[in-house]
Amino acid sequence: MAKMLPTVVLLALAVSAVARENTTCDGPCGLRFRQFQGGMRVVGGQEAKHGAWPWMVSLQVFTHKRRKYHACGGSLLNSRWVLTAAHCFDKRKNPYDWRLVFGAKDIAYGSDKPVQEPLQERFIEKIVIHDQYNPLTDENDIALLKVTPPVPCGPFIGPCCLPHFKEGPPKRPLNCWVAGWGYTTENATRPSPTLQEANVNIINLDLCNSTQWYNGHIHSTNVCAGYPQGMIDTCQGDSGGPLMCRENEESAYVVVGVTSWGAGCARARHPGIYTATWPYLKWIASNIGSNALQMLQPATPSPPTSQPARPPPVPARPLSGRPSWYFQHPPPPPASQNPSPPQHSPLPFPYSHITFPQDLPFVELLQQIIEILKWEAYSESKSNYNMETTELPELTPSS
Repeated sequence: MAKMLPTVVLLALAVSAVARENTTCDGPCGLRFRQFQGGMRVVGGQEAKHGAWPWMVSLQVFTHKRRKYHACGGSLLNSRWVLTAAHCFDKRKNPYDWRLVFGAKDIAYGSDKPVQEPLQERFIEKIVIHDQYNPLTDENDIALLKVTPPVPCGPFIGPCCLPHFKEGPPKRPLNCWVAGWGYTTENATRPSPTLQEANVNIINLDLCNSTQWYNGHIHSTNVCAGYPQGMIDTCQGDSGGPLMCRENEESAYVVVGVTSWGAGCARARHPGIYTATWPYLKWIASNIGSNALQMLQPATPSPPTSQPARPPPVPARPLSGRPSWYFQHPPPPPASQNPSPPQHSPLPFPYSHITFPQDLPFVELLQQIIEILKWEAYSESKSNYNMETTELPELTPSS
């Protein structure tokens, strides 16, 4: 009877959820559900309004003690895929070590509680790292996550936009923003509990690669964004999140970069470095499908403007004596004073927070329920996976 309980719960949830609003992710991309004037302040940012960036995703490390720790950001592409940074998985490549939280403004670091609606929590079914990702030079620092079961879009969850093919780097001044739950100061001890946002400028890549700046460490597939004087920047814990730009108030926001790395946080002449999205559109399409990619590209591409040809970027040189780049690894959860061996208790699943589209055919509904049950069986068989040598602490969840 105990084994039947999850199935009964899921069926009851599915039946009740079918009566809810249409929650597919096939609508327009890059639209903010809450139009508020932003200000300054990730480092130097300000709190974002709930729904301001509906494609924001919190990637959270999931421990055997059923606690979740925010580590990286991501951008929702559709109900099945999230775009993020490859380096977030340098140390944790097992999909079951992670949970995805959608539709959040506030997150609780170290929480063992399920999320509450309108938030949604999901598994990672598959981690797709770019096959030419180089963790030593941060080249091709981009990854895709397959979400299971599919996440519904709604009042606080929606897809981002991606650039058009051959669009290349921005050719005119744009209104660009970054957002994330990362550190709000370089010396912070844990991520921000509230989503932060900040207005940034795209900085010329040659200037960013010059001797007094990053001195040749930047690649042609990077975007440099921030301010020459520093003060406003992404920081540790913002990795994988979006650099998003639009031309005017009527246009959609387009994710032109994925937060990758930088030296320190908000330092002068060391702005944030992002993996550009336009060089990877074919790679993205090869994983999520060409039709799915087209859904993420604004209907009318921006007309090119005549600009003098930019000289080729300074070749990136191998890094030696490299400083501690703040995006090289996601922020580690604090180590426990008394490590204990892994438990063998089954891992939880957020049953009560799964919703399904209203018009989902009954056969597809049953298929999604079966997919959930299969994943639960997998979680039970993998609940004794090896943890790292340090154990995560029993924290009181932050509010």
